[in-house]
Amino acid sequence: MPAPRRTRTLVVGALAATLVAATVGLAPQAATAATPAATTSDEGWLRVGHLSPDTKGVDVELSSLSGGKKVFELDDVTYGQVSPYQQLPVGTYVLSMRAANAPDSTPVISTDVTVDKGDASTVVAYGKNDSLKTTAFTDDLQQPGDGKAKLRLVQAATTAKKVDVSTSEGTAVAEGAAFGTATKYATVDAGKWTLDVSGSGQQGTAKVDLAGNTVSTLFVLDDSKGDLTVVPVTDAAATATTPSGGVQTGGGGAAADPTTQAVHAVIATLRSLFR
Repeated sequence: MPAPRRTRTLVVGALAATLVAATVGLAPQAATAATPAATTSDEGWLRVGHLSPDTKGVDVELSSLSGGKKVFELDDVTYGQVSPYQQLPVGTYVLSMRAANAPDSTPVISTDVTVDKGDASTVVAYGKNDSLKTTAFTDDLQQPGDGKAKLRLVQAATTAKKVDVSTSEGTAVAEGAAFGTATKYATVDAGKWTLDVSGSGQQGTAKVDLAGNTVSTLFVLDDSKGDLTVVPVTDAAATATTPSGGVQTGGGGAAADPTTQAVHAVIATLRSLFR
């Protein structure tokens, strides 16, 4: 492989997209937690994402299937938000989503989710509101090493049936990724990448900064104009000892470096979700 360049190119096949983002660091309250690989007790990791473009804000509740004990809840989660990972005992849980501030309403969706020992999962609600679906993706948080970044794509945009992603060096990130699926992980050189976005006769460019020794998920979502946006969320980072999940918006919102005030504002919002 040629020597790493400061700027590289990814080719993303989709309808149209915009992205300006960088990796997001850990919320401070999670900095002392163990990674899944280091978990010695019967625990795993779980995070939740709201990826339904026409579903308004929801309150999310996770309860144990046996006994119905509430494990955690999220308030007013909106489109494009992905929670941090939560460390949970192994077992089966019931995940329910209700209209925000309507605790007695019928859930817009309710599903069973399983937490396995030492594993991490991302559970998402996706699709249009009248055909809302949920699925759980297994996350591989093994970090790729210095100078490398590992990433996958979750195709949750309702306006694109399939998405292709490859690097300028020929590394395939996604080939024909269907709606509601996650690709396998690909390892690329860390650094600032230019994304060439094309599909259905349209083209565009965007940029992303992939820090070294990190794992990220690129969420393909609908933007506010009905086109697509690609939103990266850091799953695991070398700068902390726990998996990291950031809040992003499906309308083309940007995330700055973790040291900036913008990300501190994101963290504050995220922390307010967990009470």
